[in-house]
Amino acid sequence: MKLDSIFKAIGVETEEDINRLTEYFIMKGDETNDSPSLIHPNQVLKAIRLFVSEGASPNRVLTQKPTVEFDETAAERDSGNDANYWQHLAQILPKTHERKWDALLAGIQKYHNVLTHRSKLIEETDKLQNQNSELRMLLQQYIGSRVNQDLQIPPTHTIPTEMLRDYAIESLTLRFLKLWVLRILSLVN
Repeated sequence: MKLDSIFKAIGVETEEDINRLTEYFIMKGDETNDSPSLIHPNQVLKAIRLFVSEGASPNRVLTQKPTVEFDETAAERDSGNDANYWQHLAQILPKTHERKWDALLAGIQKYHNVLTHRSKLIEETDKLQNQNSELRMLLQQYIGSRVNQDLQIPPTHTIPTEMLRDYAIESLTLRFLKLWVLRILSLVN
């Protein structure tokens, strides 16, 4: 996909255009050698520019091989200033911007800690809700058991009346819902 975009940008549409473009990447001069030598990678951009400028008219028929002349004696890229360049690039942001980024990082780390703590609290709340519902079911079984009626002091006499009232309301609500669902199911069937 990227190659297609590049070809489209420089005007390469046919196989003939591709063959013409490859001729710009072959070094001229040594015709005795059977295998062609390619131009230096630093010269590729110049070759592409030359191809685009010469291929400006798409109907132009190429009668001779293009001659790409490069300065063979041109000095290779000097890498002596690389360390200085990267040193300068490391200091491109002012200290105030660096402090802002540090403050932003600290804030994001605090926010991450808050979210992690919140996630643990949500998990703990879910566990407690499950445990609470299990305990309610056990209490309901315990209070509704027939064994309690045979005891001299049933547990329903020792439980505070407010708790029994809440339990009774819950039980009635659950019974009503069960009856209602059964009624609807019987109507459906």
